[in-house]
Amino acid sequence: MQKSLIILILFLAFSQLKGQDIHFSQYNRSYLNLNPALAGSFNGDYRLNANFRNQWSSISEPFQTFSFAADAKSLISALPNLQFGLVVSNDQAGAGDLQSSNFLLNVAYIQKLSSDSSFSLKVGAQAGLNSRSINYANFRFDEQFQGGSFRAELDNGERFSNNSINRLALNSGLSVEYFQDRRHKAEVGLALFNLNRANQSFEGEAEPLDVRTTLFLKATHEIHEQIDLIPSILFSRQGEFREIVFGSNLRYYFSDNNYYKRRLYAGLWVRPGDAIIPSIGFEYNQWHFGATYDINTSSLQVASNQRGGLEFSLTYIISNYKASFRNYQRCPKFL
Repeated sequence: MQKSLIILILFLAFSQLKGQDIHFSQYNRSYLNLNPALAGSFNGDYRLNANFRNQWSSISEPFQTFSFAADAKSLISALPNLQFGLVVSNDQAGAGDLQSSNFLLNVAYIQKLSSDSSFSLKVGAQAGLNSRSINYANFRFDEQFQGGSFRAELDNGERFSNNSINRLALNSGLSVEYFQDRRHKAEVGLALFNLNRANQSFEGEAEPLDVRTTLFLKATHEIHEQIDLIPSILFSRQGEFREIVFGSNLRYYFSDNNYYKRRLYAGLWVRPGDAIIPSIGFEYNQWHFGATYDINTSSLQVASNQRGGLEFSLTYIISNYKASFRNYQRCPKFL
C-alpha cells in the first residue's frame, strides 16, 4: 500500500504542474521542433527526419518521445521562397501512460537580405492538433487493496470525467542566417510555441499551457582541411521551467564530393545542473544518423545512478535530378 500511495501522491503532484513540451538533446537534428522557420533549410528537395528519446527507464516507467517531420522546398513554382512541412510527435510519460500527441502543418518563407545572398531572413508558422490522454487504470488506489495485496478487479472508488482532450496548437518562429559557404555559416533563431495557450486540464478547470520561448544560436567553421567546428547553444523557457543546452560537434570529412559523402561527427554537450551529453553521428550520402546519451548529474543521480536518456536521430534528404540543357550554335555550312 505504501508504494501505491507514493505513486498516487506523485500523480496528484504532477497533475498540478503546468505541462511541458517535448524536448530533445539533439535539438539541432529536430529541425521543425526547434523552429518552424527552418522548414526548407537544407540542400535538396525533400527532407525526412525522425527523433526518438527514451528517458528514466532506470528508475521508473520510461518517458518516451517520438517525432517525425517532413518538409519540402519550393513546391509552388510561382512562389519558390515558400516552403512546406508537417510534424507528427508523441510523448508518453510515467506510470499513468500520460500521452501528448501533435499533428502540425508547417509553412515557412525564406527571403534573401543581401545581393550576394549571404544573409537570409526566415519566418515560419505551425498550426494543428494537440491531443492528450491518460490511462487511469494504470494507477493503484486504497480501495483496491485487500488483506495487504492489490486486486485490480476491485473498483477504485474514483470517478474521472474525462481521460482525453483535443486542442488547437499554434507556433511561430523566425531566424536570420549568414551563409558564406557550407563550411562557414551561422544562424540565430527565435520561436514561440503554444501561442493560443490551450487548456490542458482533463477535468474542465482552467489550466492554460504556458508559452514556450526558444532561442538558438549555431555556427559552422572550418578549422582544418578535413575538420569543421560546429558549436551551438539553446535557451528555452516555459513558465517556471528553464533549459540551457550548449556544446559543440567536430565534423571529420572522409570524403566529400557530389557523389560520395562520408562524414563523422563527435562532440560533447552540457545541460547545466542536469546532464552531460556525449554525441556521435555519421553522414553517408543522403543519410545522417546521430546518437546521444544523457549522463545524469542532477540530485536525481542517487536514484538514476547517472543514467538519463538515450536518443537517436535519423535524417534522409531527397534531391531530384535536374537535367541541364545547353544551346549550341549550329556550325556554319561551308561550300
